[in-house]
Amino acid sequence: MNKKNKTLSVGWLSTGNGQGSLGLLQQALDLHKEQKISLEYVFSNREYGEKKGSDNFINCVKKNNINMITFSSKNYKYNKDKPWKELRNDFDEIVLSKISKYKVDIIIAAGYMLFSPIICNHFKILNLHPALPNGPIGTWKKVINQLICKESKFSGISIHLMTPNLDEGPCISFCEFSIKNEENNNLWKNLDNIKIDLENSDLFLDIRKKMIIHERILLRKTLEKISLKEININCSNSANLSKEVNQFI
Repeated sequence: MNKKNKTLSVGWLSTGNGQGSLGLLQQALDLHKEQKISLEYVFSNREYGEKKGSDNFINCVKKNNINMITFSSKNYKYNKDKPWKELRNDFDEIVLSKISKYKVDIIIAAGYMLFSPIICNHFKILNLHPALPNGPIGTWKKVINQLICKESKFSGISIHLMTPNLDEGPCISFCEFSIKNEENNNLWKNLDNIKIDLENSDLFLDIRKKMIIHERILLRKTLEKISLKEININCSNSANLSKEVNQFI
């Protein structure tokens, strides 16, 4: 903790690929402006000029006067000309050296496309997962596919303490929300036809929209509660923030 004002100090890992990553970052920027947290730095494994999405992300960080650290995983792999599995540990060691100059209480991995087993052995890293605890595993696309195939009525978002085993760390907080109700019942009709082009269906996009909205608010509420010591990330109990998140939305 920052002893002077006891504000939760936070580091941020993100590829910064698109609006999802930017939306999550905006929650942290808002909390930073409200002096509820101190966002010490943002790290991206892309450098300016690689992708439009990450360029927008980097511009946003700099515009808000937050320390921006970039180190391209793509360029590193290209320059070394070796398989990624042979370079991964060395890449993480370099990233670790770049971020270690900042003393932070926790790191948030939000839209970070690289798993960081080495870094999580040195810092407390919180990772967002697009499902409830013990729910579907994998990327958000895989999760939505599973939810639709099982015709699930509910889903959620969970935040985990990162361990060397991806998404298997203890759950810190979660929220549950409806994905099948009166508002979108019509989207669940004719599932056999929808499954032909599932990821472009209105149902798929509707569930994704719900995920994005809820993950942003869950992250905000979780950071607020960690800062207020209402959530202890070293405790085995996970906080069910469904009521607070849904009320906020």
